[in-house]
Amino acid sequence: MCKIALIPNEASAKVPVVPDHEVLRVIGRGAYGEIWLARTLTGALRAVKIVYRSTFETERAFRREFEGMSSFEPISRAHAGFIDILHVGRTSDYLYYIMELADDHLAGRNIDIVHYEPRTLKSELERQKHLSASESIRLGVSLTEALQALHEHELIHRDIKPSNIIFIDGKPKLADIGLVAATGQRSFVGTEGYVPPEGPGTPQADIFSLGKVIYEISTGKDRLDFPEIDSRLSARPDREELLRLNDVLLKACANDPRKRYASAAQMRDDLAAL
Repeated sequence: MCKIALIPNEASAKVPVVPDHEVLRVIGRGAYGEIWLARTLTGALRAVKIVYRSTFETERAFRREFEGMSSFEPISRAHAGFIDILHVGRTSDYLYYIMELADDHLAGRNIDIVHYEPRTLKSELERQKHLSASESIRLGVSLTEALQALHEHELIHRDIKPSNIIFIDGKPKLADIGLVAATGQRSFVGTEGYVPPEGPGTPQADIFSLGKVIYEISTGKDRLDFPEIDSRLSARPDREELLRLNDVLLKACANDPRKRYASAAQMRDDLAAL
């Protein structure tokens, strides 16, 4: 086991023990735990998600999180749009999974462990405000392909949002896989504005969430503003393309799930045709 070498600004954090990894510092926090930057025995940098038993009301809920990770791990290398899960482990106090590390939000793969911040779709929005219609469509095609592959394995994501889409070698990938569950599992998780009226738990709910993400990245507006279009739309050179994209999003984000795309593959085809 590696000696733990904390970076000073994380010295007050409780450091998890991860076999054969030097745990460096927290790079993300959520409702159930943290994501740590870690280094392997060979010097490779990894992300490690730690999920604490104490954040769950019951052992059953904690076990469900572990089952979600375990269900995804065998297929994590089956599609380029999935984040690669390298190992899943558990102690009496927490469970963890080790995964490939996202690009740095500024430096790509040139990662400085002291200043590293992951590149996510959220960080891209903070840097650019919005993406062009063509770039939004390209990302949408990639992500619907990944989502279709997930659904074909009878799994659903349940919390698709900009911060849960990361970039590795410049390519977008679905992340925060701990919330993945078998199709039909209806426990209420997710983030306000991305969760459809009927709640999570179906492929159509994931499609709704992804539609809201594409709305945000293409318009620069908050998902709660959907379906408003920017009043300055006439000044955008990609106005016509954006309006055609909006037609796809109106279907993806319909309040009635029966009016949405029947599959992510159908949504992908409409995006690719724009």
